Amino acid sequence: MPEKPSCRTDEGKHFYGGQAVIEGVMMRGTDRYAVAVRRADDEVVLGEKSIESFSDKHPWAKWPLIRGNVSMIEGLVLGFAGLQFSADVLAQEEQVRLAEEAKAQAAQEPPGSPADSEEPAAEQPEPAGLGPVLMGLTAALGTAIAIGLFVLLPTWLVGLLMHKPAEGGTYGQDVVRNVVEGGVRLLVLVLYVLGISMMQYVRRVFQNHGAEHATINCYESGEPVTVANCLRYSALHPRCGTAFLLVVIVVKIILGCFFGWPVLWLRMLIRLALLPIVAGIAYEIIRWAGRHRDSAFSRFLAAPGMLMQLLTTRRPDAQQVEVAIQALAAVAPEVSLPDGITPARKLPLPLQAQTAEQPPVAADGQTEG
Repeated sequence: MPEKPSCRTDEGKHFYGGQAVIEGVMMRGTDRYAVAVRRADDEVVLGEKSIESFSDKHPWAKWPLIRGNVSMIEGLVLGFAGLQFSADVLAQEEQVRLAEEAKAQAAQEPPGSPADSEEPAAEQPEPAGLGPVLMGLTAALGTAIAIGLFVLLPTWLVGLLMHKPAEGGTYGQDVVRNVVEGGVRLLVLVLYVLGISMMQYVRRVFQNHGAEHATINCYESGEPVTVANCLRYSALHPRCGTAFLLVVIVVKIILGCFFGWPVLWLRMLIRLALLPIVAGIAYEIIRWAGRHRDSAFSRFLAAPGMLMQLLTTRRPDAQQVEVAIQALAAVAPEVSLPDGITPARKLPLPLQAQTAEQPPVAADGQTEG
């Protein structure tokens, strides 16, 4: 059966959204976000936490152009929190598995063996995963690499290959350089995505990305959010971050043409200074396209971004869609878990550190199992 396309949305309805994480999906609602993760033993666990948007306290943060930057920053913060939770869940499960294997191996040792005479080491709590400090450093390094690869490298490369003569050039030549820079930026992005997609766990993340989109598409269509229904919907969505990146590239080309092609240091400074403006404009375009999905002009604007998503999404399986439904149901009161899906076990978010000897701790503070 062919998959259903994404659907028309109500202007006044809240737009749920999220992102893929490691073996799971994060969904954001009006006042909370939730991360559902499937463990290696097939159990689904869920972490949820209330959120208070910066724009709720400061009405000016909802102004056009400003709200895009606020939303982007909040999305990055929640995205890293979701990734850390998923990494912590899987790392904690692996820690417990290794401890159980060590116990089993020790039990097989004959009495009086050297291992039997050693003093047992005191059990020390260890971080469940990367930890907030290391995760923060990882985020900072990732941001720096992204700016270097997708903002600074293209303009340096085009300046090297299309050197501007000392006597200057025409404005038309400057426009061509800006267009070529945008093309190089797009090429770098595509090559980067293709490169990381060679890794198996990234392909799994792309499938979870598709599960998030299919679940949101099903919800926005008004159909009951069930696994069977979600699997009939497209894994592409016009409000996706991948589409946002493509719009950013186009907007940067247009704005860059107004500044010509100055010397390298000034050009790089301009590119960095324009980032908030570019992000704000791109957000407004994506927001408008998402709210007018039945418009022919909106579909025209969204088409390139939807094509880009073919690189960052894959068709999900039923288990991945089930995880996405668990996350959506946790933040959307109007969505109930369909029959046959067992409610996920709740864990605190962020996940608490524990020793290998401690049983998992539920969100209410009670030990599980």
